[in-house]
Amino acid sequence: MLAKEIMITDLPLVTASASLAQLAQAMVSNNSSHVLVVAAENKLLGLVSGMDLRTALAEGNLNFSAEQIMTPRHKLLVASPDTPLEAAAEILAGRKISQLPVVLDDVPVGYLHLNTVLEMTSQSAKKSRNQLEQFRQAALLVEAMREGLAVVDRDYRLREFNPAAVEYSGLAAEQVLGQRSRLYQEDHSPVRRVMETGKPLLNLEVRTSRERVFMTNNVPIVVDGEIVGVMQTFSDITDLKRLQQQLLHTKEELDKAFALTLPNSRVEYKLKGTPEYRDVFNAANGLIEVTEVIEDGGYQHVVNALKVTADLNEKGLMGLLGIDKDILVQALIFHDLGKSQPVLNVGQVADPRKVFEPGIIHAMRSADIAENYYQKPKDVVTLIRYHHHSAEQLPADFPSHLLPMLRLLQIIDGLSAGLTRRNGRIGFRVNGSRVTIVENNAHPAYNRTIEVDLYTGQDFVYNGIKLLNSKREAATK
Repeated sequence: MLAKEIMITDLPLVTASASLAQLAQAMVSNNSSHVLVVAAENKLLGLVSGMDLRTALAEGNLNFSAEQIMTPRHKLLVASPDTPLEAAAEILAGRKISQLPVVLDDVPVGYLHLNTVLEMTSQSAKKSRNQLEQFRQAALLVEAMREGLAVVDRDYRLREFNPAAVEYSGLAAEQVLGQRSRLYQEDHSPVRRVMETGKPLLNLEVRTSRERVFMTNNVPIVVDGEIVGVMQTFSDITDLKRLQQQLLHTKEELDKAFALTLPNSRVEYKLKGTPEYRDVFNAANGLIEVTEVIEDGGYQHVVNALKVTADLNEKGLMGLLGIDKDILVQALIFHDLGKSQPVLNVGQVADPRKVFEPGIIHAMRSADIAENYYQKPKDVVTLIRYHHHSAEQLPADFPSHLLPMLRLLQIIDGLSAGLTRRNGRIGFRVNGSRVTIVENNAHPAYNRTIEVDLYTGQDFVYNGIKLLNSKREAATK
């Protein structure tokens, strides 16, 4: 028997930019203890396990993406569709893992679950006098399972109770083996329902009296058409359920808090209706290939800009003379409100110089909206109007007192673009009026370390490209 004959094809897939909340949701929705991280054309990038997710939460990395916590592809053990069942069983048992991706040409096509391999191994064993003995012939897999496994006969006597079941229950195997289980005999017990109906009950959540939540799979053991017992596997998903609720609650609170900063629902609607695009830039011909469409990209861009602002505020930068936090925040909220984006699809190749409107134009439009529809202060409007201008393009009468804030707004705008469109990772150091930025991106061309003096405008590029050249339109010149 080969992997392709028994693999599960309903895959829990996420992109590299998926948040922790989205990872938890994908695990729960697919009843899986892992998710596969894929790139364009579903190429496998890595795997995130429940342990990876819990570790990220415990370390306080709530803003991390799937790419930042996954086990990368080159470190993963995988099977091919033609991997024999015995070889897959050896990998699962030898490495003490419960799920094994099945990959064809670097594209995940399924995964093997230890429970399925255990069942198939048992079925392929030589026939013995009773079916329960066949399950015992798979002892190596049973011992290695992270899921608890219990097998009962028709009299509800426990015939198998693996180490994971001992750990979950707190009961010693020698105390329960051969004994009747009152728990499994109860009317609401899924084991009893399977025993009486002969129909399996899969992916069933069971909550215990101790407020623990277990995901159970219950299948009948049939010999010559007669039910002779039931096998149950179970895993503790309590922490995962709590994590999911915590992340969802945190996201809801953040969304509510941000919504309060918006002047009305029309601003939120416009931002969420403005897409952004992730793409691959071909330096040889100046074209891009779209790899992902971020439907609410305008909204995410503003949220990321405010997160960067909050980080800089923690480092004391908002206390610098010439920096007004309230004016800066208002400028960030409105700075792209007049932006108009083309409609592009994944896989589409386009010339960014032709399809994207120059930043200066939408900056002017955004400033007009902020001034005429929302009566924003003159300084806010001026910052918005010129946030895509280089120093050489600024008019001679540009207010000199706004120059430090304009430079900071441009820094924040560029870094937010890196976070939103390129899954960038950023770090800061503040020394008086000087800000040092370290940025790492999926696009190596955007990697840089740069120091900018907000007062003088002087910048020191240690590696990579200049700050203002990080804009999409400038990068393609």
